[in-house]
Amino acid sequence: METKKIERDIVVIGGGTAGSAAAVAAARRGHSVLLVEEGNCLGGVSSGGNVAQWYAGLDGMGDIFSSIIRIMDNFGARTNVSYNPYSPEYLKIAWQLLAQDAGVEILFHTTLQDVITRGKIIKGVRLVSCSQTIDVSAKFFIDASGEGDLGFLAGAQFMQGDPLKGRTLHMTLVFFLCDTGKPVKVYLPPGLEPINSEQELPGLHCHVKWIDNRIYCNMTKVVDHDPTDPFSLTDAECEARRQMIRIVHFLQRKYYPTYMICSSGSKIGIREGRRIIGDYILKKQDILGEEPFDCPDGICVATSQIDFHSLTKPGHRGWRQRVLPYAIPFRCIIAKDFNNLLMAGKCISVDQVVHSSCRMTPTCCGMGQSAGTAVSMAIEDHVKNIRDISIEKLRQQLRTDGMELDPRKHKGYCGEESDVDEEEKGFQ
Repeated sequence: METKKIERDIVVIGGGTAGSAAAVAAARRGHSVLLVEEGNCLGGVSSGGNVAQWYAGLDGMGDIFSSIIRIMDNFGARTNVSYNPYSPEYLKIAWQLLAQDAGVEILFHTTLQDVITRGKIIKGVRLVSCSQTIDVSAKFFIDASGEGDLGFLAGAQFMQGDPLKGRTLHMTLVFFLCDTGKPVKVYLPPGLEPINSEQELPGLHCHVKWIDNRIYCNMTKVVDHDPTDPFSLTDAECEARRQMIRIVHFLQRKYYPTYMICSSGSKIGIREGRRIIGDYILKKQDILGEEPFDCPDGICVATSQIDFHSLTKPGHRGWRQRVLPYAIPFRCIIAKDFNNLLMAGKCISVDQVVHSSCRMTPTCCGMGQSAGTAVSMAIEDHVKNIRDISIEKLRQQLRTDGMELDPRKHKGYCGEESDVDEEEKGFQ
């Protein structure tokens, strides 16, 4: 079958929060943008993955995130309480409406297969969908894949996991329980070990009533798996469902005798994949100071705590610490050795500890809006190397578009604090 060839101004790989925001930011300035997503909806783990809370500050993250909040409020699909709960199903709709209104060309059910490079320039990408291949050339590319797939296939340098053994933060399959109104049959399939106490739970102890009276369960924990390896990722999905069945068996016996599973994420939630090395690597030493970290090329502000779950131990253990809001440098979203490749979201250039904080949804949205705006300005100013755009002009545009770039004007977000495990200290 003949390969289809098309040309766009900008290609964004990954339709999660960061990629969707990047595509909207660029398309609303009149550029042709192709947004490529493997799943069937926009929003990533925040929608299709069932992760139904925004674990960071919501203010000053740009007018794109503000628009998402407004649409969700119009649907009555969120509640303004401390842990920021919302409906993932309505979030799918919100992102799609926002993207289509901006003129984004969306391509669902599509996988990145290859990247065509020439020196420091990415010339195009090869996509696969419905047994067809599509070659897309563009001026600029944004890797918002979460796992750094675009950068990896282009040959960019990357980091993954802890410095000693490459262990990544664990994966979680999030699920909801719904009330049937009557006692349910409690059953644990043969070969699965029962859970008899909170201390035996494999992951977080998070089971709370949500805005629609379902029970939100962020409780599975799959460690020692590689989200960039297809066999390991598949095994992680299977292990997460085994854990889910065991957890539900426990919850039905102890807390919710009339509840049963009504939904789980369409894909396991991946906290950490590859982190593409950029012009600068933001490190824990930068963000753990007594003053908020700021820099002349800050393009958004991260507000969430260090949320570093134990890499080896099951259960709730880990390192959770409040940090002062900090700027993310533009240098961290530019792929080292490439002129027209930016990153947004989980795969930006930070160490593992900083990653545990800046991977939160509102921050990813700010990164995406910044990346989409930057490549748009490069095209408008006829700049081929993204480093040659005016940083102050970019920052001024972001301020105009609702981004508060001064870390001192943000509030830090901290759900809880805990001491870091002594073993975990050795990994960092």
